[in-house]
Amino acid sequence: MLVPVAAGVLGFFLLGWGSDRLQVLVGWLTLLGTDVGLFVLARRIVRLPQTPAAPRRFWNAVAFAGAVFAVGDGSQTVQTLLDATVTTVVFGAVQTVAVLIGAVAVTGVTLTYPTGLGAGRAHVRFLLDAATTMTAVAVVAWCLVTSSAVTAGADTLAGAVFGSALIMAGVFAAVKLSRSGVSPMSRHAALPMLTAAGVQGLGTTVLPGTDLNGPLSFQLVVLAVPAILFMIGPRVQALELRRDPAAFTPSGRGRRYSVLPYAATLVTFSALVAVLLHNGLGYPAWGALAGLVVNVALVIVRQLLALAENTVLLDKLDESLLEITLRERRLDSLVRHSSDITSITDRSGRLAYVSPALHRTLGLDATTILGRRMTDFLHPDDLAELRPQLAHLLTTAGATLTYQTRFAHADGSWRWLEVIATNLLGEPGIDGVVANARDVTETRELHARLRHQAAHDPLTGLANRRLFAERMQAVADRRAAVLLIDLDGFKQVNDTYGHHTGDEVLLYVAARLREAAGPEDVVARLGGDEFAVLVSADDELAARRVADRFLDLIAEPARIDGRTIAVRASVGLVAGDAADDLIHAADLKMYEAKRLRAARRGV
Repeated sequence: MLVPVAAGVLGFFLLGWGSDRLQVLVGWLTLLGTDVGLFVLARRIVRLPQTPAAPRRFWNAVAFAGAVFAVGDGSQTVQTLLDATVTTVVFGAVQTVAVLIGAVAVTGVTLTYPTGLGAGRAHVRFLLDAATTMTAVAVVAWCLVTSSAVTAGADTLAGAVFGSALIMAGVFAAVKLSRSGVSPMSRHAALPMLTAAGVQGLGTTVLPGTDLNGPLSFQLVVLAVPAILFMIGPRVQALELRRDPAAFTPSGRGRRYSVLPYAATLVTFSALVAVLLHNGLGYPAWGALAGLVVNVALVIVRQLLALAENTVLLDKLDESLLEITLRERRLDSLVRHSSDITSITDRSGRLAYVSPALHRTLGLDATTILGRRMTDFLHPDDLAELRPQLAHLLTTAGATLTYQTRFAHADGSWRWLEVIATNLLGEPGIDGVVANARDVTETRELHARLRHQAAHDPLTGLANRRLFAERMQAVADRRAAVLLIDLDGFKQVNDTYGHHTGDEVLLYVAARLREAAGPEDVVARLGGDEFAVLVSADDELAARRVADRFLDLIAEPARIDGRTIAVRASVGLVAGDAADDLIHAADLKMYEAKRLRAARRGV
């Protein structure tokens, strides 16, 4: 909306429509409208909740300037309306004072706005760059102010000085914006406002001393363009704040490198050459020469500071490179001599890196397996269970998986490895799944032995009472058949031949029980000379076949330690539903069989 209106107003001036009085009146009304618009738009930024304290002070100053400008331009508009003879642009005292007050308010806030660079070298660099640039602007302003065209009159000189001050303030604001890393406005919003200051400064510095200020339409355009540009700035800033609430977030540091000092030196040198060619060696030339000396001195100081900073940075860089080298050596030594295998697999599950521990653990050469899939070395039975978990690990960033599985050894055996794998596919420089694996084969075998010992008789290797009770509990909800076996005369064997022979008899009996029982039956030694069998078949007939086969196997005297020893046993057999009752019933049956055997021997 602002752009079409501004274009229409400027077209009205340039085409010269209407009388001179109408054009002057439209010009002051345009300035008054831009002043009010500047106040309203700046106040909108102040009221936005995302506007920080420092930018809020700046935009409050801009709103104040807009209000003061409105007072001055409003008074000039009223005077133009009341005086029908006014056909030229005339600046009254109220309007001039209002412009000065508003400009000083905005310039003061701009000059005191925090840089966000602290008190370190970055702040010194900023001050040197700003001083170098301002020296160049001051030289140009000196050349303009002291030129014969400008010094023709006191009014012209005052306007030129004021315009030069506006240009210097605008240039300093631009330097602050580009070098400090913080600003009360975004770059897009600053561009029209800084352009407005530059146009206003040039208009009041150059035009009063030339013939270009003759046409009324041109004077009105020079007045209207800065006012319109200055009003566009807060409008752009408000739109950017609505789109990005973090628009005022400082970058934290200014840039280390800048072409401003060198460009400023070139501008200063060019100004000196220009005044020498135009006016010769006079006041303008001597002032330009002095400015060039100051400018070069500032650039030299800036370069010396940069060289000192570079030296410090190079020293720190050397220290950092040395520290990185030492860290790499330590890391390489840790990985090379670690007993754990460190590996990285890519997105397809292929091995991209394997540490030397692979050869010590699995007997494989790392260089020969790179590019192969890690799953090629897993036991097929384990892979079927792990495949869904491995797929989730490869497709989920940051996922971690811990598992134990069997890996193929170079000698054809299988080794148990415990693996901790983490998906780091999104990490720069890694881009893979990192895994650390350690050999736990001996640990698993030890655990297996301990579990076996906890559930089996140490002499015969049969299931012990605890494991037998667990297996009985597992079939508590269905029919089962149980045999209880007790050796007859075992005490006499121990007393006659000793415990060693007694142990051999127990081993003999255990072997015969295994031979008589089926592969799914549970054979146990409950303690002493008492054994039991949990028959996998749930009928009494199947249990009877096991009992008869066992009795047939021990019917012949056993040859133990060079002696022939008759082994006799009583068997109690029962089948039913309740596991606890079965044990008790089998026990009764076994003692009944023992009494019957004793009675037959008595007969």
